[in-house]
Amino acid sequence: MSFPTMLPIGSPAPAEPAAGAGVSVWPATTAAAAAELARLAGLLAEAGATVVPAADTLTIPHLACGPGDTAGVRVRTTGRAPHALYIIAAGRITPHAGADSAFADLHPLLEAAARPCEGCDAEAGTPCNPHCLPDPSTT
Repeated sequence: MSFPTMLPIGSPAPAEPAAGAGVSVWPATTAAAAAELARLAGLLAEAGATVVPAADTLTIPHLACGPGDTAGVRVRTTGRAPHALYIIAAGRITPHAGADSAFADLHPLLEAAARPCEGCDAEAGTPCNPHCLPDPSTT
């Protein structure tokens, strides 16, 4: 599914990518988006993340977006187009066409969760305290 774009008058319409051209294709249906969400849950579980599935949503409670984040990360789909996986973290909503793209976006957070925090001395795999500030030497 393509999103409409604004083109100058008289411009040729952009060509649709060929099937299998290595371009992400947005899920065409709610069921396809749900299947991608389930696939993402599997990828996250293989990576050692705790995933709490619910209807059209995955919650990754111990995955923080930065120091002081205690809400965790959510990934959800919607019943209406555009069907996608929406990562909701730290006040941002980021759409992804599939599990691979969403997992690539979450991977740096998974790596950071595997390290202890130097700002508040939280152990690896545990969230930082709510008032944690990053170490000024690392920013």
